[in-house]
Amino acid sequence: MFKVKVKKYYNGLLSVRDNHCKDGIKAGGLQIEHQGKIVLEVDVDSLKSALDHGGTKVKSKFPPYKEYRLIDFRYKKEKENKQQSLL
Repeated sequence: MFKVKVKKYYNGLLSVRDNHCKDGIKAGGLQIEHQGKIVLEVDVDSLKSALDHGGTKVKSKFPPYKEYRLIDFRYKKEKENKQQSLL
């Protein structure tokens, strides 16, 4: 499994670069880490499907200004119970 750290969580989506998805296919799956925890594991078939269905094209803001795609994965955060965290 190939591990990727994602810093931003926006509107229930975690975005991963397409080259990380390709590395995940080669490694047999992708683990997405957010805030120090592995929150999502994606299998090879799902990665292939996500790459086939596109993504958002983005141009890098640093030289050599390469283009890449952001592949979005849905993830719902679990809310902690405040009483449980006090114990």
